[in-house]
Formats: sequence, C-alpha cells, structure tokens
Amino acid sequence: MSISFIFVSGDICSSKPCGNNAAKCVALYHNYTCLCPYGFYHKNMDCHKGLIFPGLIMLQQSYSSSIELVNSTEYTEVFLNVTAFFTNAFRDETSFGQTVIVGIQLLQNSRSADTSMSITLMNLFAENSAVTNETVASKINKAAEDSKYITAYRAATYCAVFQCDLRTTVCEEAMYPECTCKSNYSKTAWDDRSCSDCNSECSVTSNKYCAKESGIPTCKCLTNFEMKDNRCVPCAVGYSGENCKNNSELNLIIVGTVLGAIILSFVIAAIFISARSKHKKDSERKSLIPAYLNSEDSGNTQTRMFPRVQTTSGYANPGYQSSNPYEMDRLSSSKALERDYNDEYETTQEPNGFRMQRRY
Repeated sequence: MSISFIFVSGDICSSKPCGNNAAKCVALYHNYTCLCPYGFYHKNMDCHKGLIFPGLIMLQQSYSSSIELVNSTEYTEVFLNVTAFFTNAFRDETSFGQTVIVGIQLLQNSRSADTSMSITLMNLFAENSAVTNETVASKINKAAEDSKYITAYRAATYCAVFQCDLRTTVCEEAMYPECTCKSNYSKTAWDDRSCSDCNSECSVTSNKYCAKESGIPTCKCLTNFEMKDNRCVPCAVGYSGENCKNNSELNLIIVGTVLGAIILSFVIAAIFISARSKHKKDSERKSLIPAYLNSEDSGNTQTRMFPRVQTTSGYANPGYQSSNPYEMDRLSSSKALERDYNDEYETTQEPNGFRMQRRY
C-alpha cells in the first residue's frame, strides 16, 4: 500500500519559519518541516543544493489510514522518529543536511497478522561533501543494529525518490532524472514529472480531441467518428454519436424503407385495380354498340359516316328494300311484331297503296 501525503496548512506556518525563498513549510501535528525542491536541502532558513542518497528503510510499526495526513499524530510520530534516527547516524558527518520522507508503504507479513512499514526517503549532504553510497550505507546499518525502531536499510534509485508519474511517463535514471512521456502523451510547461497532455497528433485535423480520464490525458475521436486502424474515420451510414454507438438513424432508415415499400405496394395495387376497372368498362361499352355486321341483312349494308338519303319512297314500290340504315334498323326491330300482326291481319294491294284487312 503506497501512501500519498496530503498536506494541510496550519497557523504554525503563518509566521514563515522556512524563510522567504523556495522552501515550503509543511505543518505537522504541533510541529512543522521545511521542504525544498528536489536536489536541495533546507538549512539556516534557506535551500542549498546538495548530494542525494536515496534509500529505503524497514520499521516495525502498524498505522491507520490517518497516516496519510502529514499533520496527524501518527505521521508526526513517524517523522520525528525517522529524522532523529538519521541525525544520530550521521552525527559525525558535518556535511549532513536533511532527511526527506518521500513515501510510506505497508508490508503485510504472509505468515502472521503483523504489519511493517517501508519508508522511501533521501538523505542530502552538502554539494562539496566527500561521502559516498558506501559511507552512507555503512553508517545507517551500524545505527540500525542498536535501534529497536529501524530494522533494515538498502539504497534506492534516484527515480524512486524523484516521483515521475508512472502512468504517463518513463523515468530515465540519473541524479536528476528525466520523466520521458509515453506514447500519445506530451508535457506541459508547468509540470516536469508527468505528461498531462496528448501529443500533437491528437488534433481536430485528425478528427481527434484530448480528454482527461482520472487525471490521465486520453485521445478520443470526435463525435460521429470511430477509431479504426489507429485512425478516426466517419461513422457508417445509420450510426452517430461518440464512437458511433448511436444507431437511432439506422432504425429510422429501416422504418422509412419498410414504410416506403408498403406505400409503393399500395400505389402499384391502385394502378392495377384502376387499369382493370377501365378495361372492364370498355368491354361493357363495346357490347352496347349494335352489331350491324351480325344482323340478318348485314350483307346489304355499307358502313358510312352519314346515311344516304333515298329519293324514292319504299311505300310506292312493291317489293322495295330500303338501303337506308336508319330505315333498316326500324324494319329489323319490327320483325318481332310481324308474326302477331300476320296472325290477325292480311294485306291487300290497292291502287293507292296497301291496306290491312282483318281476318275473320
């Protein structure tokens, strides 16, 4: 379990006990400590550049979650015990400057319920000091033999105390490490420990934008685009929204297509019914036209636009057969009645015409 310290300001720092320079006053429980930028130690109200010796110590002590607060009693107790231990270990080294606690990690014993703490820290000495890693480790281990509080010590890397953001950077080991951005990230001018921005390829021209998720910059496709082969391409037809997850347009297209097909079917059916009805009416009209060519006297008729006018009356000529189509129609239509008349009457020829005489 790694602990990130939460600094809470207090009235104890209002008097500026760390001076007016780059040192930062951190309020503890009824106490305070002064922290300088990486590579500097605080002494005599000022920050001084020094030599850095990162390390890790083990100590037997359980703690609660309140140790996350640097002004809690638990943290203050650990801070005072650790700084007192190193002050005693380097009591003969006049170039010793300061011990700075960087982080605390809980270690669970797999064989018992006991817990121990691992503290990452750095000891700083004057820049012109002659101490080495071997000298520092020897003095600390000798002091740990007589301590009931510190159980072990080992050297650590510079990256362990420089605290690059491991989510977005890769730490390049050196006394002054460099936090190199991982792929797709870039640094801002005000932060050298993390890469809090997307790279230059994440731009509107590439249909992308940079978003923050849990404090980490994430390059995403613009609305109505989706990622394919590391490129943001337009959504397929019917899809929209973020990552093209909205398919409401596709549903509308499907519904519109179905409705269009139904309407088209109705139109085709209406045209078919209308054409069939018209054909039926034409057949009925044709059946009402007299079939002159099928009549009994059709052989003597001629098709004319205008009927021929007869100058001689048929009544004055016995045996006369009219060629007038209108007269033929009248004569044809009266054939059905001739039988009834013939049954009761007979015709006689007289000088002035015909006369009908009833039979007795």
